[in-house]
Amino acid sequence: MYELILSGGWFIWPLLVCSVLMISIILERLWLLQSKLVIPSNLLKQVVILIENNKFTIQQQESFVSMSHLGSMLATIYRFKELPREIIESKTEDKAEEIRFDLERNISNLGIIASIAPLLGLLGTVVGMIKVFANLESLNQTNNANLLASGISEALVTTAVGLLVAVPALTAFHLFNRRVEHLMVSIQTESSKLIDYLTKK
Repeated sequence: MYELILSGGWFIWPLLVCSVLMISIILERLWLLQSKLVIPSNLLKQVVILIENNKFTIQQQESFVSMSHLGSMLATIYRFKELPREIIESKTEDKAEEIRFDLERNISNLGIIASIAPLLGLLGTVVGMIKVFANLESLNQTNNANLLASGISEALVTTAVGLLVAVPALTAFHLFNRRVEHLMVSIQTESSKLIDYLTKK
């Protein structure tokens, strides 16, 4: 198997780099997009209790900011609680964009990998085929069939590796984007609840 992969030529190496990057990004996003790190359960309830007891201090707010993205959003809303609702909602939207940018970090790179991996594989195959047909001219006719078969087999290795990299990269790209959308909806829902609570006091 190792020899087969290496037979694809130097185009295999950028594809292997793409595969390492893809795996690294997937593992990183799987960890950082966990619900407990983005939208911990009962966090809004804890914030409301602290507010009612006048214990939502600067230190507590900083603690919530470092705890999760939802905590950062709730602390931001509380910081502007004295302003009109329209301004609070505007600040919330700005914060939501900042959070979305952080959640989507490196996900676009998966899309790039999914786009270029098949092209690199195809390019490797085309170059391999050119070499195969160029070498045929220097050999006698009896060896042509065997050389052509083995050469084409080696040339197609890069296409196969390119697809093996592109398919999981593209799948992860779409799954992570859906995950981010789900998390953002949850953050915005909890944010609206806190805004309603603060503006009705």
